[in-house]
Amino acid sequence: MARETVVDSRQEILRTAARLFQQRGYDATSMNDVAAALKLSKGGLYHHFQSKDEILFEIMDHAMQITEERVLTPVRGIADPEERLRALIRLHIEVVLSPRDREITVMLHENHPLPPALRKRINSRKKEYIHFLENLMAEVQNEEVQNKEVQNKTRQSHSTKNKVSPRAAAFALLGMINWIYQWYKPEGDLQAQNLIPQFTDLIFGGIFA
Repeated sequence: MARETVVDSRQEILRTAARLFQQRGYDATSMNDVAAALKLSKGGLYHHFQSKDEILFEIMDHAMQITEERVLTPVRGIADPEERLRALIRLHIEVVLSPRDREITVMLHENHPLPPALRKRINSRKKEYIHFLENLMAEVQNEEVQNKEVQNKTRQSHSTKNKVSPRAAAFALLGMINWIYQWYKPEGDLQAQNLIPQFTDLIFGGIFA
């Protein structure tokens, strides 16, 4: 029982569960596995969380909080849209690659097991991020068009039907970054310092070319 009085932190339980979910997968990890890793009785674990679904939801909710604090909050303080987008790309990649934030990987990989009510709450927070990025893409596109018009000294016709929509651009960027965890290897040639400028060039050289 002495050990159980020490391990009374919900955050410690969530960190351990996130590690197990990442290593084994959500379906292959039981509440007994989480309790054993913490040297807790199953009853001690249920004292903090009523179900594995609740643990998964709390992990994902914390992942969204990490994204809010480390990506959105600092980015919102940048006035220039292009610089804001460049910062968002850098910070988002850094969060996805952070070895200490296993919650992010769990959120990206294990969304489907959540019950509908809990999934709706997480998806609502995800949509807020998507809308922010979509609006930012639109701002950058508009700024690019204005710059081209000034450079050409005359109003050019920029066909919207050939321009990538801000929503498509937002999903394309998120898909690129959020998939990194599937193939990234810390010992590989592609490290964060290489990925950030390359992904940035892909966006600005492609979508905004």
